[in-house]
Amino acid sequence: FKVTNINFNYAHKYKNRKSFSILHSQFSIKYDEFILIKNNLITDTTISNLAFFDTKEWLTPKYPLLKGTKRSELIEKGVLKEVNIHTSDLKYFEKMAMINAILGFYVIEEFDIIR
Repeated sequence: FKVTNINFNYAHKYKNRKSFSILHSQFSIKYDEFILIKNNLITDTTISNLAFFDTKEWLTPKYPLLKGTKRSELIEKGVLKEVNIHTSDLKYFEKMAMINAILGFYVIEEFDIIR
């Protein structure tokens, strides 16, 4: 996962995902996915919401680019807690999960973060 800053909005699911395509094409090294940072806070990836496990509970960014339906469902059920997550917090998490309607709640036990 490549951590990268963005300056665009994506509050609704759009068919036009040009901003994400541009992001993927900017790097000569191809990354599996990007962790998107806006206003110094972690938001999402280009294809999913995110959650992080801190040894006690699953945390999800308080201000994602897109408030996905699966993410909202997990918050309502008490599985996820919304908090501000900074890039400096990433080193404290044991696990990460990608969340969307297709993946569901996909836990990633081992992951590399490139800044």
